Amino acid sequence: MDISTINSTQVNQNNNFIGAELVDVDLVKVATSCDTTAPCAKTFLDAKFPLAKGSHKNACSYVVYYSQLLIFMADGSQTGLRFPKQFVALTGHKSEPSAILLRDRGTHVELSFDRKQPNRGQDLANIKDIQLQGHDYWISLINIENTATVTAIQEREFTAKDGSEYLVKNQY
Repeated sequence: MDISTINSTQVNQNNNFIGAELVDVDLVKVATSCDTTAPCAKTFLDAKFPLAKGSHKNACSYVVYYSQLLIFMADGSQTGLRFPKQFVALTGHKSEPSAILLRDRGTHVELSFDRKQPNRGQDLANIKDIQLQGHDYWISLINIENTATVTAIQEREFTAKDGSEYLVKNQY
C-alpha cells in the first residue's frame, strides 16, 4: 500500500485516520502527492520544513550545533532550516541524534535515524522513519505498509534544543 492508496481508502473515507481537525490539511495534501514512500516523505519535509538552501533529498547528515539544526548535504555544503524555530528537540547526542523533532503549526514530525545500517534504502542520511503526530497516535510516512507503525503512544520524551526536557503528548 502506498500513500496514494491511504489517501483514497482511509483519509477521504475516514477523516479520523489522520485527525483532519488536528493535522493541517496541507500536510495531508503533500503527503499524498507522490507515488513512493521515501521520496514522498522527503517532498513532505521540503514543503513543510524547507531548508535554507537545497532539499532534504540531498541531506547526508542531521546534527545539532548549539541550538540549531545543521544539515550536511551530499555536495559537501551545509545548511539549516529556512525557519529555524521549527526544530524543537532531539533524542541522543547532538552530533549523532537518534531522532529529531520538528514542529509546524502545533503538529510534530519526528525523523528517526538508523546509523547501524548505513544508506538504508538509499537514504543518504540513514533516515529510518518519519512519523507525523496525529490525534492519539503517530503514523509513519515511510513504513506505511506495517500496521505496527501507527502507534498509540501516550507521551514521547525528547531533549529540547536548550537542553531541557521536552514531552510530546498526544492531542486528545
